[in-house]
Amino acid sequence: MNRRINKILLDILHEKEDSLANYAKLFKVSEQTIRNDVKEINFQLESSGGNKGIYLEDGYLQIPKEVDLKELFKTYASFQHYHLTLDERRTILALLLITSHDYVTTYYLSEYLLVSRNTLVSDIEALKKWFAKNDLILLSHIGKGYKVAGDEIKIRKAMTKLIIFNGLFDYGYDYALGWENNIFQNLLLDIIDSDNRYQTVSQLLMEAEKEEQLQLSDFSYQEMICYLIIMIERIKFSHYIETSETLEGMLESSKSSFAKAIIKKIEEAYAIEATKGELGYLISILRRKSYIKNNGRKIDSIEIQILINEFIFNLAKEMDIKYYLNGDLFDLLENHLKLLIYRLSLNDSVVNVLFDEIYQSYPEMFEIVKRNLREIESYLEVDIQQNELSFIVMYAMAILENSSNTHSKGQIRLRIVCNSGSGTAQLIKVKLLSAFPQISVISVDSSHALQKVQPDDQDLIVSTVPLKFDQSPVVLVNPILTEQDIVRIQKALYKIKPRHFIDQDYLITKEEAMIENFLPIIQKYIDAGEYQNFLSDIESFNRLNERLTAEPQEVSRLTSILSVERIELDRRCEDWQAAIKEAGRLLLADELITEEYIQGMIQMVVENDSYIVISPGVAIPHAEFSHGAKKIGASFVRLKEPINFNHQKNDPVKYVIAFSLPEGVSIGTCLYYFTEILATENFLEIMDQCRSEQEVMVQLRKLEDKVMGFPYE
Repeated sequence: MNRRINKILLDILHEKEDSLANYAKLFKVSEQTIRNDVKEINFQLESSGGNKGIYLEDGYLQIPKEVDLKELFKTYASFQHYHLTLDERRTILALLLITSHDYVTTYYLSEYLLVSRNTLVSDIEALKKWFAKNDLILLSHIGKGYKVAGDEIKIRKAMTKLIIFNGLFDYGYDYALGWENNIFQNLLLDIIDSDNRYQTVSQLLMEAEKEEQLQLSDFSYQEMICYLIIMIERIKFSHYIETSETLEGMLESSKSSFAKAIIKKIEEAYAIEATKGELGYLISILRRKSYIKNNGRKIDSIEIQILINEFIFNLAKEMDIKYYLNGDLFDLLENHLKLLIYRLSLNDSVVNVLFDEIYQSYPEMFEIVKRNLREIESYLEVDIQQNELSFIVMYAMAILENSSNTHSKGQIRLRIVCNSGSGTAQLIKVKLLSAFPQISVISVDSSHALQKVQPDDQDLIVSTVPLKFDQSPVVLVNPILTEQDIVRIQKALYKIKPRHFIDQDYLITKEEAMIENFLPIIQKYIDAGEYQNFLSDIESFNRLNERLTAEPQEVSRLTSILSVERIELDRRCEDWQAAIKEAGRLLLADELITEEYIQGMIQMVVENDSYIVISPGVAIPHAEFSHGAKKIGASFVRLKEPINFNHQKNDPVKYVIAFSLPEGVSIGTCLYYFTEILATENFLEIMDQCRSEQEVMVQLRKLEDKVMGFPYE
């Protein structure tokens, strides 16, 4: 057994057929080499049990159904039966060295790997360069052996890199960590998980996902399991990550709650205590991960939010797309841009394995996205590379295709499983809805969440990852849907009798469902003439009650967090500091902030310059929630005489709109629409003509209605 034959057998096991030629291309070897691999495994099969082996049928590799592949994998899951390549052997050696808590001898290493001492010494010499490249030192001591030394964070990064990426099949996501029959990956996992913590850690992470209403992409989920196993092992042996100013700053991140939930579960399960440095570093890792479902709408600085909103506004304008018709997809793009900006701030980047297909399919969109990213690039002083652009292009194309297709809910319920992140998933979704109007996509999930929940409310699953699922048929597709994928889905749809026939005329709202339960009681006491009026009043009351019982976490309108009492017209202020204090005073009077928050707003300008002047004549001061933001709210001050905020282009400022932003509340959508108002409407002229605070509110609502696509008088 070797890496190539392991991949081929896994594909066959999961009914993912491929040709001899494609495998030769994938592994960069000749077709004859693949034939020799097949010949070797067939010899083992026939000699051990007389079974028939792998054979070619219509150009594709097949295996008889009577062959138990899982038993075959178990037989070869050891160094005695699995032929390591040079790179695989050195990967295992590097992991053995870096996981050792003390010096490890040459004898132990050679016995573990079943190689000669000379081979081992040669490998170690080669690995010294790899350790140096990762800012680590391989120490040697006569009579003791070898030991890796270096910063704890860099040690953990190197360990994760060795396990995750070296265990993949040519950096593809299929059969990543967690697939029991990926033999080499599990040989690596055995080294760091001798106490068999994998299943427990997997369960704890999934519980934290559920509590925080998040869902990591499958690959990120496996990366996190790997890191958490490493973290537990390192802490057990008193190897801690020390806190730093950078890690302290992570505690206010949007992923702080998720990290705390994970840490709490790990501490309770394994009787360990994580330091503040451990928590901060875990947050930094979670911020770089890909999510299928993400509740992290908070961003750590509002200037970045403004740049993101401007990018989305300009992109939507160039593609002639209405934000309010594609809000969910734009939200996903916004979340992705936040992660992208964070990665770039760390000089980090990711590789999109679908880059070639995306670039070939949508070359024009790359130019459009790149052009509209210039402001973000200028702010960050970076050049965003093509790989990163390709992720944004995926979201843009999903939005574009969603806008150009109208589709109604169908009778066949379909669930999408995707391991590559929400951008890929949404692109698949809109393509499917366009191609098959008879389907209704009920959910987009990661495979790890699906296997845990085992839902049965779908008629068909379309998956980008090999998947065995008893409740319904599964169609395996490419992340960028091909014509062959469409044909396979069509064939599957023909065979399906929908489990749930949905007549749209009988779909009822939650309010109507509640009322129906009380109809027998209501009819006893209400006269026929007043019956409909009574129902209407009850529906209105129920909707109002629902709005009051849940404080909104996402604000879409400025007027929803502004009140007439917090509007002041024609106020005289000597300078920009006085203007901010006046706007802050209005927030303080309503107990939305503390005194400290006002100083925080001023300090924000001192430290970050006058970026808060987002448009000619308009400034939006704010501060971090930790400075004393108690409740969400805004204030509005029109100055009698405009004053300078020292902005190169947008001075002088006449309108100061201050925000109180407590933790967990996002105004991303609100800022987007306000940005559109400033860009497309005569905001200054309209506001200048207002004669009262009430008129300001009325005019603001009209402007919001217009850009949000609602009718207005």
